[in-house]
Amino acid sequence: MCLILYVDDIVVENDATKVSQLKKHLCNHFQIEDLRYLKSFMGIEIDQSKQGIVISQRKYALDIVKGTSMIHCRPMDSPMVPYEKLMAE
Repeated sequence: MCLILYVDDIVVENDATKVSQLKKHLCNHFQIEDLRYLKSFMGIEIDQSKQGIVISQRKYALDIVKGTSMIHCRPMDSPMVPYEKLMAE
């Protein structure tokens, strides 16, 4: 069983029997709230579908841009050539 715990957030693998047993055990010892499908965890947004799982930090990046008052700045290409091999000299 895979269980990820961070302060008061828990992520558990998708095995219905094991998850049910774990929830019952936790309910006996703690007050818990089941939020069902994971939507975000530690600033990472999670989108689950039948095709798979997509994770992103879009909201986190936007919060940084807003926090630095750069939300209205125009994007600009990087002056560096992508995939260029760098040498020590």
